[in-house]
Amino acid sequence: MKDIAFPSCEECEIQSGFFCAFSKGLKKEIGQDKRHLKIKKGENLFTQGSHSIGLYCLYKGKVKLTKMGKDGKEQILRFSKPGDIIGYRSLLNQEAYQASATAIEDVYVCLILKETFLDMVDKNRSFSKNIINLLGDDLRSAEESIVGLSQKSVHERIAESLVLLINKYGYKKDGETINLKLSRSDIANLAATTQETAIRTLSKMEKEGYIMLNKKEILVPNFKKLMSGTTLFD
Repeated sequence: MKDIAFPSCEECEIQSGFFCAFSKGLKKEIGQDKRHLKIKKGENLFTQGSHSIGLYCLYKGKVKLTKMGKDGKEQILRFSKPGDIIGYRSLLNQEAYQASATAIEDVYVCLILKETFLDMVDKNRSFSKNIINLLGDDLRSAEESIVGLSQKSVHERIAESLVLLINKYGYKKDGETINLKLSRSDIANLAATTQETAIRTLSKMEKEGYIMLNKKEILVPNFKKLMSGTTLFD
């Protein structure tokens, strides 16, 4: 795993993310006691059931958050990109993690210690407001997911998952390949379906011109056509 130098919080070059809205002074205060972590592909930042030691801010790489159901089946909750923060709900609730965070490529994260995070929540109104907004976004996403499971077809759920991934990670240099490799199992977990059903649906979507498949890579030759297979923004 190649070593890199972490910048200070106030000099971080990430242009979008939770901390980007704050002043350099506040960023400096937050980063005074932070830790720098390098996590290899396939390793966990934290696991479901463990207890929080701080807030993770993703600097480089990609992370997936998953929850293990009672049947032992993994469900992907969401993916994170540089600038995203991870683990704030467990910190606020003072409870064990309800999900696991796994590096899907080598990642670099900044760890803001629990005491620093909770102190900022207590004394800084803008910090608290932004955390509340994040919790509101989480609640809305959970509600939409519940509706999707009960009212949308597997085709719609897969198409919407791909659109959301494009919006989060964009494309590779060719302008068509989603900038994230996904196994068929990952896609099935995202769409809350079986791997066999996901494979059949992906094959049908490819035949109908929505996508093109290349092992773990998914090409989207026509974004508007993919969008037409969803109910997003209806």
